[in-house]
Amino acid sequence: MKRVAVFAPMGTLDHQTGILNAIRCFAAAGYDVDVLTVRNLRFAEVRFESDQIRVHHMPLRFDADREPRALVTLLFTGWVLSRWRRHPLVFAGGIRGLIAAYAYALLRRCEIVNYQTELYVGDKLDTRARRLFKAIERRAAQRSRITIEHDETRRQLLVADLGVPAERVVIVPNAPCGPAAQRGSDLLPRRLGLPAGIRLLLCPGTLSDFFATPVAVQAAQFLPPDWLCVIHSAQPRSPDEPYLERLRRLDVGGRVRFSLEPLPYGQIDDVMASAGVGLVLYSLDVGDNTAAVGLASGKLTHFLKVGVPVIVSPLPSLAAFVRQHGVGEVLDDPAALPMLLERIQRDLDGYRRRALRCFDEELAYERHFAAVLAVTDRLAEADAS
Repeated sequence: MKRVAVFAPMGTLDHQTGILNAIRCFAAAGYDVDVLTVRNLRFAEVRFESDQIRVHHMPLRFDADREPRALVTLLFTGWVLSRWRRHPLVFAGGIRGLIAAYAYALLRRCEIVNYQTELYVGDKLDTRARRLFKAIERRAAQRSRITIEHDETRRQLLVADLGVPAERVVIVPNAPCGPAAQRGSDLLPRRLGLPAGIRLLLCPGTLSDFFATPVAVQAAQFLPPDWLCVIHSAQPRSPDEPYLERLRRLDVGGRVRFSLEPLPYGQIDDVMASAGVGLVLYSLDVGDNTAAVGLASGKLTHFLKVGVPVIVSPLPSLAAFVRQHGVGEVLDDPAALPMLLERIQRDLDGYRRRALRCFDEELAYERHFAAVLAVTDRLAEADAS
């Protein structure tokens, strides 16, 4: 029997596309999957339909916008070491999962698949704590049998930063499972009580300067009269918090609606399909992790899966991908938004067709995850023998 443990010490697991899809792909390939995770009452509890997947929560629960990362990592590591029998294969979700898996592998004989959700490059190693963290990350990544990264540019950055051999890095875009399908949805207009016939420019995800939310609000001021911008938060947000007040002050024309209560991941296709056009924005004043976002952008891939054309930030890898496949436009200046929308509307069916084709041919998770299963199947056979 093939078995895998998924270490995912995060309360937001219900919204972690890549980890969720890996779990489902493992189960579909005949693995018994134990998902070890953390419960945060602010977020939906993750659920799976397959009886091959069992979810186990660390006993301590949290009720916070973000769990204390260092503390959770230590507590989770202690829990898996004291509670769980040997798993021959551990899928480590993110840096917290990787550190826990590394400690587990030192005391239990197992192989690690490192799912690298973020690139921690470019930071100054100017304190002992940072140097220790980087040393542990490097050792853990080098100890892993394979590391999953989202595109070639990010693979090159990871190899240079962590010293992992390039042949042990497998590229799997941060995309949902396929196939792509054009769909219509009135979920967000209905939920927000918007007038009939209004067209939506949808900006989903985390509300912060890091994800260029102020740029989305500024660009929305230039929208044509029959459009509104909906900013849909991936985390629960209070409408009276200072950051929301700051965004509302930027909305001088009243062209933005805020959706501050997240929906379960199972409804994400309907959320994204509510849009006429999707906004995929990231700050330009960032480090390598975001500058090279490329196919790590879950917003991009989810929009394309349901045939929604996109307008993206002018980050090199993101802009190049959108232009190469003809699935959207690049926003160099907020004032240029009406021109970009008009360009998309003139060939809307073409943008939609190219979005669907691009997803199926370039992004669908199962197509790329097959390379991971080829490795883990060999490891499972070796363990069984």
